[in-house]
Amino acid sequence: MSSLECRKTFLEVVPSSNWMPAAKRTQSLPVGDLLQEDEADTTADRILRRVSCSFQWQPDWPEGISRGSYGHPSLCRAPCVYAFYGTCMKGPRCNFCHLEHRSPKRKLTRQERQALYQMPESLVLLTFQSHLDKHVTKLQLQQPLRLVLAVVAQRVKLLRPQRPAGFEFRMAIDQIWNLRSFSLGRLVECILQCPQVDASFKQVVKSLFDSVRKGMNKLAVSQNVQPDPYPAGDPDRTDPHVWITAGRSIPEF
Repeated sequence: MSSLECRKTFLEVVPSSNWMPAAKRTQSLPVGDLLQEDEADTTADRILRRVSCSFQWQPDWPEGISRGSYGHPSLCRAPCVYAFYGTCMKGPRCNFCHLEHRSPKRKLTRQERQALYQMPESLVLLTFQSHLDKHVTKLQLQQPLRLVLAVVAQRVKLLRPQRPAGFEFRMAIDQIWNLRSFSLGRLVECILQCPQVDASFKQVVKSLFDSVRKGMNKLAVSQNVQPDPYPAGDPDRTDPHVWITAGRSIPEF
């Protein structure tokens, strides 16, 4: 290596003290060292290949369906995109459904969402109550969902002074036409997403609905069997009013 130095107003190239010919600077390492490194790399490759042939990925969760699959196909959550492609790493902790859905997730159009969010709370709950009653009757789920229906009816009764006229209710049903094709699970999700609905009421509905979903399985729902999610001897088995006498009253909103 050389450097430029200023000597008497002139620049002069001065060789450095550790300068050596280019041939020596680029001289390769001894052949023996390279062979030893290649041999070490080959050994590591053989070990990796041997281990990879017998290695099996072990998931960190137990066997079972995901949380979002409870109550499939009527009460479950939206389908999990990752599970569809076999790449969901949450397993039972996933809040989306991992079971087969023969129809895509139903959605409201932008106009329907705007109309829904502009409605008063009483009209929103009346609309959802109408659809919930039809689904529950069709699927014969009156017994498991009796508490959900009771708290919705209680909230509607509380808002009775704000109850809309009959023509307004029929207009609301027509404005949100796609709700007719929603499953029970999707209807409850829509209730929870409405900003004008009371927050404490939504929390109670979510808790009750989740407890019902956990007590149901795919076979029972698909065959329209009425699985009882409440254990024997539980006061919830008889009537929603027993909730109150048992000290587990339905909250006031």
